[in-house]
Amino acid sequence: MKKILVVFGTRPEVIKMAPLVVALKKEKTFKTYVCSTGQHKEMLKQVSAIFNLKIDFELDLMKPNQDLFDITINANAKLKELLEKIIPDILLVQGDTTTAFVAALSAFYKKIKVGHVEAGLRSFNVFSPYPEEANRKFISVISDFNFVPTTVSKSNLLEEGYRRKSIFVTGNTVIDALLTIKKMIDEPKNRRMIHEKISSFLPTKVLPKEFVLITMHRREKFGDEFKKVLNTFKTLAQKNPSLHFIYPVHLNPNVKLPVESILNEVPNFHLLPPLDYLSFISLMNGCKFIMSDSGGVQEECFVFKKPIIVLRDVTERMEAVNAGYAFLVGSNVKKIKNVFDELNQKLSLGYNYFGGKNPYGDGKASERIVKALKQSL
Repeated sequence: MKKILVVFGTRPEVIKMAPLVVALKKEKTFKTYVCSTGQHKEMLKQVSAIFNLKIDFELDLMKPNQDLFDITINANAKLKELLEKIIPDILLVQGDTTTAFVAALSAFYKKIKVGHVEAGLRSFNVFSPYPEEANRKFISVISDFNFVPTTVSKSNLLEEGYRRKSIFVTGNTVIDALLTIKKMIDEPKNRRMIHEKISSFLPTKVLPKEFVLITMHRREKFGDEFKKVLNTFKTLAQKNPSLHFIYPVHLNPNVKLPVESILNEVPNFHLLPPLDYLSFISLMNGCKFIMSDSGGVQEECFVFKKPIIVLRDVTERMEAVNAGYAFLVGSNVKKIKNVFDELNQKLSLGYNYFGGKNPYGDGKASERIVKALKQSL
């Protein structure tokens, strides 16, 4: 029986790995272990509960004011002990977090095979997103199995010289996860509970019928650039007083302090604390459109047919842009305003931005990964 160790540490990782863990545990030829580094401990617990994931090993890395050096050093030391204890045949990581990079590196040091879920994404700017672009490139160097979400990702790896036999086009596991979650938030009991939770943060205790959902927290924007975009939000809100804006705000002081300073007094701007995943997805499902610098949201929004203004200069998810529902504007004030006005107007007239297939797959990515592992291991 082959032993598989799945390692994750942040909320996006567990969301995208959860359906794969479920599929792996159904496969009797594998013994699957799940390890959490605890990089985003509380957020991770929320999502683990949604999928009834049993975590076998907790590394508990979360510490106040930790930086990338702390995470890298502490994760490497603790993963060394775990790998020596389990001696897995393969270690699976997802995406581009520091947890994913360090886990892959630890496996490489122990000459254990590495499988990279959501491999091959590239922005071609090593500092945007930071440190994710470098992390995923580092992982590619030592991966034995590259499970890429799209043919674009496959092409990226081939152009960089990676072996064709190591690359498997599977779709993105986030679609697997969201199809399950969508059913959950559509259940009347859950819908009512989530609605009440979100409304409790709003001044009128009523969720607005028409609103724009905003997330923005990437570290490469911190400082003057971040404030410039926030002031653009303020202008848009003042220009569109009948349209509401909902912004779950990250607790990082580099985000929270300028957001509250600039947007707190804008009547149609609603600043919420960080939300659990079901609540956030429910907002995505109910909004008019999205403005975000998140990578994952660019994939998720297709399931709910919500266009997105991408507040980044470059994106590793050009499939969304090419599909016509994501609009790359960076921090350019003129572009943000122009695209906002166009989306707002066209959606009010019933325009459909989602005529084609989901570029990120059909919800069967986990099945394909398990099949590839069975055949290869």
